[in-house]
Amino acid sequence: MERLLELLVDLEQKSATLDIFELCQALDIEILYLELGDILGFKTTFYDVSLIYVDQDLSSAKQRFITAHELGHILLHQGIKPLLIHYKKQLTYVSKMEKEADRFAVLLTLCHYYLTTEQPLNEPDSLKKQLAIPKHLDYLWADLMETLRYEPTFLKILYKKSEL
Repeated sequence: MERLLELLVDLEQKSATLDIFELCQALDIEILYLELGDILGFKTTFYDVSLIYVDQDLSSAKQRFITAHELGHILLHQGIKPLLIHYKKQLTYVSKMEKEADRFAVLLTLCHYYLTTEQPLNEPDSLKKQLAIPKHLDYLWADLMETLRYEPTFLKILYKKSEL
């Protein structure tokens, strides 16, 4: 998780934001909203030009999470050339790259929430639903909430104004 936190700190310092859509814009990554059937989203990179495709029929919160997941692939898996990385509605096999992109998306989504709201993080189940964290990531969400419970300054490292 430290690697992901370092990446988020670097992104925030370079882009002055952790908003998923603003990050994509700052990184010249175009997001296309299309009807994708049973695919929630996927990314393509061709000659260093990255595109993120997101199912247009998803809620805005789910689109935000899927975009964060695909952005995770772009940032974390550069140089890896799978035929197609996509996020399906029916998960059957989850690779190490998918797990890493999921972890990045959960962390980025939570950090953005934390930095843009005054709400305390005391209702984890409600917040998980609000942020559209998929059910198959319950284990990851629980682990992150446990970390925050014992180390409440965990996310503050991302915010320059915070005093640790």
